[in-house]
Amino acid sequence: MNTNLTIKLLRTIGSPFIAENKPVIPQNREEALRLYEYAKKNKIELLYLTSLKDQEKLKDFGLECKYYEEFKKYNEQLITAVRIAKLLNLSGVNYAIFKSIMPFPATPNDVDIIHFGTDKEYNTLIEKIRLSGEYKEIVSPRGYPYSFKHDFHDARKCEHIDLYKKDIYDIDIYHGLTVSYIRYLSEKKIKKHITKIKILNNEIKVLSPEADLVAIIAHSIITEQLLTLLVYYATLYHLTEISINDFISIVRENYVTFPVKTHLSLVAELHKAAHGFVPEKIKEMLAELGEETSERIKLLKNNLKMPYKYSLSSVIRTFLEKAREDKFRRSVVKQTVYMLNPKLAKWVIYNILWRRIRETY
Repeated sequence: MNTNLTIKLLRTIGSPFIAENKPVIPQNREEALRLYEYAKKNKIELLYLTSLKDQEKLKDFGLECKYYEEFKKYNEQLITAVRIAKLLNLSGVNYAIFKSIMPFPATPNDVDIIHFGTDKEYNTLIEKIRLSGEYKEIVSPRGYPYSFKHDFHDARKCEHIDLYKKDIYDIDIYHGLTVSYIRYLSEKKIKKHITKIKILNNEIKVLSPEADLVAIIAHSIITEQLLTLLVYYATLYHLTEISINDFISIVRENYVTFPVKTHLSLVAELHKAAHGFVPEKIKEMLAELGEETSERIKLLKNNLKMPYKYSLSSVIRTFLEKAREDKFRRSVVKQTVYMLNPKLAKWVIYNILWRRIRETY
């Protein structure tokens, strides 16, 4: 059933690499609702509902209200992204919104921002946000206080009710691309790829499609250890607009060749299963980086069930490749020292176990 659901969902939504998409319409309301729940689990419910809207099938399947609910969330999150970007622009901050604004209708868990200034500038910014009265700082009961990451809630609409869950008004401001204390990407290398786009008639800073895709892939395997269909479609849509040479250059410069080729091998398998071919851009990249078959075989054995959990061996191999980078090695040493703190050790162990057993995030 999961195989059918994955393939049916991908065929219903289609692919940006198919010139004339001929979507497979769900057979009945029951199947449409089942696909909606599957899409929701994979963080692409709005993309799925949009495809049904384009096919004029929302009313037939009783999903009109769901579409307008999800579209409202999407717009609300864009407003949050624009609001915080305006504050950062006025403050003269060097920043970029990353892995949060997709090139298709999608609503990630929150708005992620990387700050590229000094420690002093970062602390000044955090204090300014606190004093603005527009944002409420979030301290999760499961969280551990870091000096390089602060979470805020855009308080223009409502209070952050459930501290254990992210919502569309949440903003994470990082002073380093990290998981715990370990830096999975170098902000010094990534900040060369800041660009500007316009959202709701406001100019905001984001990462280039090449750098954003690298961050999305690295985050999915190192931090989340899961491949969702949100990341699958982020890959496909970003690939339509990126330079292959620039992308591969960022991959190699940041020592993430293994996770990227592993990820692309899975995307290739999913696309082939759903649409009968592998996009040429993915073929070119895999020819350059090499293919990784072990995760592909596991995906097939699991009947293409999504989200897909990366094997622990792939996570370890990713860390081993990253160990060739000085800053990464130093961050691992720092993590080891801080693990002497029982509170942090407990928090890290809990998160590792939680990530290995959860089905989505």
